[in-house]
Amino acid sequence: MRLEVNQDGLCLKRNQVLKVRGGVGHAIVCHHGSVWVTQDGDQRDIILGAGESFAFDRSGAAVVQAFEQSALSFAPLALASSAASPARAPGRAVAGSTRVAHGA
Repeated sequence: MRLEVNQDGLCLKRNQVLKVRGGVGHAIVCHHGSVWVTQDGDQRDIILGAGESFAFDRSGAAVVQAFEQSALSFAPLALASSAASPARAPGRAVAGSTRVAHGA
């Protein structure tokens, strides 16, 4: 099954998982809640809170999991940079996680 969603906005329930393909050149923006983002071949754990964004920088698939009910959007990098601030280091107190700067 394949689902298409309007990329202007998406809500995830607590622990809901979203797989992203072809994300390079785009960013995820967290408007509400908090999410974990990981990309194939990337050892980083990216934690985004409300008002933060992350630029996908790996060509493989990425997984996004909501820690709590969260509102997200996806946008080309030029648009996303004005929508939210990049994630900052250091990360939340989540084992093995870090906050990664936009495009880092």
